[in-house]
Amino acid sequence: MRVTEQMIYGRTNASLAATQSALQSTIEKVSTTKQLNRPSDNPGDVRSAVGLRDTLAQLDQFGRNIDDASSKVSAMDTALASAGDLLQRANELAIQGANGTLQASDRQAVAAEVSQLTEALAQAAGTKVGDEYVFSGFRVDRAPFQVVGSGQIGAYQGDQGVVVARIGTGTTMQVNLAGDAVFQPAIDALTQLQADLNGGGPVQSTTITQIATGLQNLLQARATVGARTNRLDDAKASQQSLVTTNKALLSQLEDTDMPSAITELSQRQTTYQASLAVTAKVMQTSLLDYLK
Repeated sequence: MRVTEQMIYGRTNASLAATQSALQSTIEKVSTTKQLNRPSDNPGDVRSAVGLRDTLAQLDQFGRNIDDASSKVSAMDTALASAGDLLQRANELAIQGANGTLQASDRQAVAAEVSQLTEALAQAAGTKVGDEYVFSGFRVDRAPFQVVGSGQIGAYQGDQGVVVARIGTGTTMQVNLAGDAVFQPAIDALTQLQADLNGGGPVQSTTITQIATGLQNLLQARATVGARTNRLDDAKASQQSLVTTNKALLSQLEDTDMPSAITELSQRQTTYQASLAVTAKVMQTSLLDYLK
């Protein structure tokens, strides 16, 4: 096969173009610090990178869900702690009111304080996170209990809706507690305590027992909230660990190894300059041969 000048010219140009393309690709990797800049760079790695980004987006959503749930659970814990303190004080007042020798004026003063405790209990039950009441079930736009008179609390205004948070792949947990189940026994106990005090006689032992039951109910609710707090903490730690792992895998696929890339860039620049020199010499020789 006879090698013509045109063939030499074509091959020389093709070699130079390939060298230039490789140099441009390396320059792009260094300038963008990414080794995957378009699907054609490495289709398999690009598909893996897309999958990892989808996973990270899902993990970020789980993280937001966990943070939102943690805010609500923390607010519930604070409210239950406050309610427990109110019931503890009511129990002290009930024991004081059980003394048959208590003066009528003193009994009225105790009743007035219990009235304030009752309204404060309704306020604790009406705890909000943002614009949502946390003890109202799905009816987050309304307070679970309303003060309808001095020391008087109306019926529960929420519902039994269960608020669920998705905190992991295939993992959900209940966030809320229905206000009637948590606070109604305590409210009923304080209502009865007021009735005893306003009745003029000593506070009944059954009322004191009722207060103790209401307090125990609040403590059980707080224990439930505490368990949920621990679970959310564990879920958050797991989510953050998975984010770190997936980001590291994505970095291995996408990020340029800068020391190696800079070395490669220097080598390719040298190769390209040499190719230019060779091409110029070949072209010059071919032109001289043509002129002869």
